[in-house]
Amino acid sequence: MKFLLTLLLLPLTLWGQTWTNPVNISPNLPGLDNQPDLCIDKNGILHCVFTHKLESNWRKIYYSKSIDDGVTWTTPEDISLNPDTSLMNPHIIADTNNKLYVTYDYNTGNPAMTLIYLRIFEGIQWSQPFLISEGMHNSDHNLIYVDYNNRIYVFWFYINQLMYYRYFENNNWSDTICPYPGDHNWGLLSAVIDDNNDIHCIGSYSDAGPPIIPQSKIYFKYDYLSNNWTDKTTISVNVSGGGSDIDVDEQNNPHIAWRQKTIDTSPNEDSTMYTFFNGNFWSEPELVVNDPYEQRIAIDPYNRVHIIDREKLEIGYKLVHYQKYGNLWQGYIVDESQIVVNNPTLIEKNNILYMVYYNCFNDDDCKIMFAKNYLTTGVNTKTGIFKEINIYPNPFETETTIELKTNKQQQIDISIFDLNGRHVKTIENKEFSPGTYKYKWFGTDKNRKEVKAGLYLVQLLTGRHVITKLVEKISK
Repeated sequence: MKFLLTLLLLPLTLWGQTWTNPVNISPNLPGLDNQPDLCIDKNGILHCVFTHKLESNWRKIYYSKSIDDGVTWTTPEDISLNPDTSLMNPHIIADTNNKLYVTYDYNTGNPAMTLIYLRIFEGIQWSQPFLISEGMHNSDHNLIYVDYNNRIYVFWFYINQLMYYRYFENNNWSDTICPYPGDHNWGLLSAVIDDNNDIHCIGSYSDAGPPIIPQSKIYFKYDYLSNNWTDKTTISVNVSGGGSDIDVDEQNNPHIAWRQKTIDTSPNEDSTMYTFFNGNFWSEPELVVNDPYEQRIAIDPYNRVHIIDREKLEIGYKLVHYQKYGNLWQGYIVDESQIVVNNPTLIEKNNILYMVYYNCFNDDDCKIMFAKNYLTTGVNTKTGIFKEINIYPNPFETETTIELKTNKQQQIDISIFDLNGRHVKTIENKEFSPGTYKYKWFGTDKNRKEVKAGLYLVQLLTGRHVITKLVEKISK
């Protein structure tokens, strides 16, 4: 079995993107496995937790580890031992002593009674569950982090309105803290701790009242030395939907990827966006791709940005890894499913990207998958698969031009899709030599029927590499 898995992990190498074939972490658990999380301890052991669904209101937490960098995994172990309740949103971290901490939302089948619990593993057995959100029923969406002094932070939402947390230090738990009290909704979506022990956060904000949309995506920070939380910096306004992540570069500057879904325009705009702080100001937000979900970001030791998101297929979904070459964000399809692939967790360590996610092979069979990417060393001087892509005019009434410049001999499929992932028309699918090419699209489908006014996706696909651009057709 180990020999077989080693063969499956032989890398797929295409123009700088090197992902291993996915490995199934939960092959012996029939049913629905999802919500995976991953951490790596100081000895390089990989630790994964995930939920396993038994009934509609009964989910367990399972744990598996790999001592050979993801080639093989231990048989998943039930670490929740709950007889009938539903546990959700498991998260795992390891401190510098290789002690493991797992948090989860308890009793999620009854939201009014949901609480946050934690279990600890010190190498022999798991501790008894410890109640974190004591006296605060309707707590959910926990997150857990550890700093370089082994201070453990556990965050959660309370009644879906405000962020609360406690920290564990010197064998003692702090009181419950609300860093931003007031008549508003303030939540943590993702965080990263830099080597100064400052906590960089991407969160959501809206005015007083029940959680409603639109919201703002905000950046805020905990300053470890001063023990203060900063004011919010608004990253984007009038957005809905989840999908936000944050990482820091070698200079401890934050980089953010998020889902930008506006609801005050027609048609709605839905895209993966990216921005970073250069020490003085935030960069102008960049469009990575249209029509995505579940954004994750990681910065490697050479300050190269890696973004993962989930995107539609005509039937099903795909996970795509993006890097920027020149002025183009270019993607590589890591995995896909006719049902769904979802919930990626992305970690960079020692110039390797590690990712866990779940893949549904049918409606009743979803498995936890693992893949990794061996990154090239040094500054990225590659230009990707395309040098340039332009679409003009955009918007258009009757016709638009798709212009592309390729770097190498390759088979390229140029196709049009609607925002639901449905194939509209193939513009060209052939072997291209290096050079510049122009194609006209007259706003018609594969049956030569004029399409409705609206937004469409122009996709260029070669192998598993993909670029997607948005074009809008307007009424005559």
